[in-house]
Amino acid sequence: MEFLTPSRQASTPEFNAPPVVEFREPLKAKDEPDFLSEFQFAQTMIPLEGGQQSLRLLKPLRLKISPDLRFTVGDWGIEMDCLQLPELPRELGRRFLFLLSAAENEQLTEQDQADWLRISDYIDFRQFSMDRSPPRYQEGVLYSSSVKCLVVWHDGTREALPEKAARALGDINVGERFAAHVKLGKNDETIGIERVSLLGPASYFSKEDWSAWPPKS
Repeated sequence: MEFLTPSRQASTPEFNAPPVVEFREPLKAKDEPDFLSEFQFAQTMIPLEGGQQSLRLLKPLRLKISPDLRFTVGDWGIEMDCLQLPELPRELGRRFLFLLSAAENEQLTEQDQADWLRISDYIDFRQFSMDRSPPRYQEGVLYSSSVKCLVVWHDGTREALPEKAARALGDINVGERFAAHVKLGKNDETIGIERVSLLGPASYFSKEDWSAWPPKS
């Protein structure tokens, strides 16, 4: 047996009653926001010169997306379509190189100067200067190539080369003089060697105890 819940009786409408009109404040469209969202660009290594060098960022970039699906890069003066996001590293490199050249030639406009000051806070200039510096011509003598590649440079400096740089001296025998263009890194340590020339046997070569040599300053 089913029990039905009685429904409430609807009140009889009064046909002669005046209509009730409710007045409300008309809806106003909100002002469009300047940007829809903001996010960080995680890439902190910007390739330069086809990847031969890199521009290192000390902090991530802030990107703001506008309602028309374009984004701006905070502090960099760059605006692009969202579909062009993969091209952003190239544009960052171009912007930096343009401002660097203008700063070196004292040709910055007032706006560019303001951008350059802000952009400078993002750049690891110490690393950039080392990466950008050209190799130096140096001569040396290969002292050992067994466990470590040890060389004596023409100024008397003695150094144990990293493996990458040592490979460039594969055609040099122990006790021979060589010339090369040497790329230096932090603390003037050799990080790369190129354009190696063989100069012949050294006029002096003694089996001095390597452990007694002071480290490269």
